[in-house]
Amino acid sequence: MKKILLPLFACALLGAASCESMLDIPQKGVVSYDDFYANDADAKAALVNMYKQYINNVAATEGIDVPEQVMLNYSADDILAAGGYAEDHAPFRYFCEFRYDNANATLKQVYQRYCYSIYHANLVISNFTNENRNGDAPKWTSAYTEQCVAEARVMRAYLHLMMALSWNVPPILDRVYNADEVIASSESQSQVLEWVIAECEKAINSGKLPKRANKDDKDNTARMNEGFARFVAGKAAVFNGDYATAKTFLKPLVESSAYALVPSEDFWTLFHIAGDGNSETLFEPNLIEDPSFTSGWGAMMIGRWMVANVFCWRTDALASSPQVHVGNMGWNGGAIQQDFAKKFLEHDGKSPRRLACFLTADEWLYEMDWASDIDPATGKNVNMSLADKKKDPKRGISSANGVYSHGPYFEWKHMTFINPPAILTGGKSYPADNLPNTGPTSNQTNYGVARLAEAYLLYAEACLETGDNAEGLKYLNAIQQRSGSGKISTSLTINDIIEEKQYELWFEGCRFHDVVRWSQKGYVDLDQIFNKSGIHKDVPIVYDAFFTDGEAEHRLYTKPATGAEAIISNDFEKGRHEYFPFPYDVTKMNPNLVSYGKWAGAAAE
Repeated sequence: MKKILLPLFACALLGAASCESMLDIPQKGVVSYDDFYANDADAKAALVNMYKQYINNVAATEGIDVPEQVMLNYSADDILAAGGYAEDHAPFRYFCEFRYDNANATLKQVYQRYCYSIYHANLVISNFTNENRNGDAPKWTSAYTEQCVAEARVMRAYLHLMMALSWNVPPILDRVYNADEVIASSESQSQVLEWVIAECEKAINSGKLPKRANKDDKDNTARMNEGFARFVAGKAAVFNGDYATAKTFLKPLVESSAYALVPSEDFWTLFHIAGDGNSETLFEPNLIEDPSFTSGWGAMMIGRWMVANVFCWRTDALASSPQVHVGNMGWNGGAIQQDFAKKFLEHDGKSPRRLACFLTADEWLYEMDWASDIDPATGKNVNMSLADKKKDPKRGISSANGVYSHGPYFEWKHMTFINPPAILTGGKSYPADNLPNTGPTSNQTNYGVARLAEAYLLYAEACLETGDNAEGLKYLNAIQQRSGSGKISTSLTINDIIEEKQYELWFEGCRFHDVVRWSQKGYVDLDQIFNKSGIHKDVPIVYDAFFTDGEAEHRLYTKPATGAEAIISNDFEKGRHEYFPFPYDVTKMNPNLVSYGKWAGAAAE
């Protein structure tokens, strides 16, 4: 796959106008702000910088996590933060247990990273159009700068969409602002969503956005393209309850010959390096082809350093290292909620979709390779019998403390596959998720932002809401057929759409936003989902009776945590937890930002 994002850009010269007086100081080796944005080369540098800043901020790690993944995924009802003990990975747990407040560090990181990325998109737009404070004409325009502006417009619209779905009334940051300008919350979420739609429409109508040429065109999946612009506008319209507009944008996308759902047997590759830029990809930022980013520390950071550890099983509690990852590298940071896993298993059985997401206890113990399955001299499988595997002391959970906040199902959708497992590959050869020089604690898989399956389900929902049931059913059925679950709906219902979307897009940052939206339509009850279901009242710990009780064969079982380990989470509170509060540090500096509902006016908690 061609790496289209170019080497680093000296963004220091792109300071805000409020710092312009600093340019009066003679500096050697620095291009004056007044002399920049004056040709196509400057436009290209600014556009490359925009993509780089998105990768460095939204798609990259902060410590051991990607803040966006933590905030959105752990706020859902089907993932537990887990870890090694009650307060391990506490910043993660605050979201799934509704214990966060406006001083939460992860929440602040997400907000600031979105805003910072918007700023770098605005540097392109404000300097190559007259969309700036004074309406001044740009120093330079050309067909190429029009393309750069169109791409920046879609990036900015997408980031505003994510902010609107997370904070309800974020400010609309439509240009580079000066220090003396006041920024305030938008009037409503609808205002932001309508602006997002208009911005995407403007970019599409410009005719300057890159287009995916065909299903094999990987290059244009790594930049703002027309298909992704249609997705962003369509999703914004669905969340705004404007289903006719959603169909207008989504229909050309779902019907395009340049995109297609990957085959069932390749579903697992959607989340691994083997599937980067495939036919289902709408947008996923690519890694920079530069020595500092393909090996060593740079690659570790951009490759979501230590997120690989977080999304791996708790390996210090295991009898040996499963060969899919190899090495003591797992921290049990994202456990599939066991009630949901059971429901998923009952629905999908041993489908390719379910297998790509998690394993049952027996699959985990016996259908993937552990240390004793591999001959160290030859590296080949010794073909141990099932009877011997059941008595094998080098597999299973050896820790007497078990695995905390985890049931008998083992997620691996986002795990770094050092050795892609045969249960998914069918024995075919596929590349590992880490590059040769990055080590096992790095995942070089592209950061997945949007794929066609979500567009299909959004379109199906828009069709249902406009009475176009036969049309919508085609796309719901396409998702069901590809899943391999065996269920094919004969009519289009909101319950089937809700069900399929949870299975299809589990752990992909969609669920929390969706249930909030569906609750506003009366389709789901948030009190039932988060409180009455009891999903966080009994913290599970999974043990292996082979080690804990001396039984002759492996047997996994769960018990609820007790004492200090049995955290009782806060209840989901209506009027508060549907959206996040603006970070306290931000509202302290700018009281014109007013948080949603009961968060409004909150001091640091």
